[in-house]
Amino acid sequence: MQKLNTTLLEQTAQDRGKTIIRSALWAAAGDALGWITELSHGASNVKRRSGTSFVKRPVTWTRMIGGRGGPKVELPAGTYSDDTQLRLAVSRSIRGDGIFDVEAFAKVELTIWPTYALGGGLGTKAAALSLSRRSTSWFSNFFESGMQTYMHGGGNGAAMRIQPHVWSSKGSIPDLILSVLRDALVTHGHPQGFCGAVFHALALHSTIASSSIPSPDEWGNFIDTFLDIPEILDRDPQISAFWRSAWENQAGITLNDAVENARNAAMIDLHKLQNAAKFMNPNDYRNAIDSLGCSTPEFRGAGLKTAMLASALAYMHRHSAPDEALVQAANELNSDTDTIATMTGALLGVLAKEEPSWDIQDRNYIAQEAGRLFDISQGHTRESFMYPDLARWTPPSNQLAAVGLVADKMALGGLGYLEPIDKEYSAGDSSWQWCRLPFGQTILAKRKSNLTKMPVDQIPSVSIKLALNNPQSNQKLPQRSFSFSGDAERQEHSPSLVATQNTKNWSIDTATDEAIRADFDAMVVGKLINQCIDESESIENAIAFVAILAKAKIARLRKRR
Repeated sequence: MQKLNTTLLEQTAQDRGKTIIRSALWAAAGDALGWITELSHGASNVKRRSGTSFVKRPVTWTRMIGGRGGPKVELPAGTYSDDTQLRLAVSRSIRGDGIFDVEAFAKVELTIWPTYALGGGLGTKAAALSLSRRSTSWFSNFFESGMQTYMHGGGNGAAMRIQPHVWSSKGSIPDLILSVLRDALVTHGHPQGFCGAVFHALALHSTIASSSIPSPDEWGNFIDTFLDIPEILDRDPQISAFWRSAWENQAGITLNDAVENARNAAMIDLHKLQNAAKFMNPNDYRNAIDSLGCSTPEFRGAGLKTAMLASALAYMHRHSAPDEALVQAANELNSDTDTIATMTGALLGVLAKEEPSWDIQDRNYIAQEAGRLFDISQGHTRESFMYPDLARWTPPSNQLAAVGLVADKMALGGLGYLEPIDKEYSAGDSSWQWCRLPFGQTILAKRKSNLTKMPVDQIPSVSIKLALNNPQSNQKLPQRSFSFSGDAERQEHSPSLVATQNTKNWSIDTATDEAIRADFDAMVVGKLINQCIDESESIENAIAFVAILAKAKIARLRKRR
């Protein structure tokens, strides 16, 4: 009997693991479909891109890359955009013990992401550029860049990427919310942005826990949880000691009052949506979009509103196949087609009986990461991605600086060597080329036409070891066209590219955390400064560390007054 019960538990765990994988794949599928129609300005433009004015599945299509003056690139069927790119970046940043390495995400993943970004909001790109400065920490990214500012960052760039926190959650709602907020606050300082991330996380968590899409009557509970955000954030010493006071000074309002205002505004939006979509069936979706103002430029990409629309669309299609909902989302051309589709896909994927039959870029790698996160949620310790030593890491100064030559091989700083798999697209002094990273992800990397050398410590050491053992692995391949079809049958992931231990010894993040916990004890601070100098051998790191400590201590002194 005991053996039978154990077998049943194993089968149940396997089924739940497949549920998480389907959620991840359907999220990527929604992104791939919705990105074809994003900001298309009419069905005629969709037809110019894809050959059809109404998309029903991912197809090969063309798009101008890199803004004005950039090349026109043919994108294989299933190509995903920034939504899935950043979701995978978050996933890699979740260590094998389930802890979100927010510093690795902020200082490595986000700073190199613009080099291969497909799509992407201006706010997230401005946040990434700000993080490339040594003096900017993940909890002090109060950037101002033209029209883009941290305090006005209320877009959906945070909400669309937080699913990995839910997939790896061990069950504690406060722990989940804190992890989501640490992620969101790196780039988004407006409650519309970080509350949207919390709403979508709670909706996805509820869907997984209950095997059903939460109804609009349940959304009020998610919205009420916003009032708990200040207390939850106070559990993080860096947010509590520095971010919160700095945020309140710039906002001119307390965090408690701000989240209460966000909660009240969301409740009003909920009532508007319920009145506009009384029957909550697919025919009501257009009315739901209009009720929240999400067909207008002002609110089209708003974080919380987008999260609510995704939950509404998922609920409307709770009894149908996920592809029907994603097709509907992708063809509502005045809405945020790809982000609503990807968030809806994550929700409906939990209930799906099958994986998507569509072509999906990096299907194996997406499934691999989702399976790893599920194992973590079950209390198993899994491998962690091995980033470069953050004490020696130098974020790229611009979009073209992240790709260079390491031992005469092309590499993307932070992630590893690049294997070219398709022709180059050139414009001016820049080139774009599809490449494969050692762990299986494919990217359209932007680089200088003439590459310069990159220090060897800017890529993971395990990637260097593999290249030395297999010197042919990164030789340039013959130029050829390629697609993502057949991806399910190709093994892309190499388990040896990750390790169970994180080799980083000193970082500004962990050192600041230790100093704050010690209440800025002189002996502790002195030890940490010496450790910074000894291990990083960097004047800039030492200056940045002391500056952050000073800001944190001043903030604490003002708070005590």
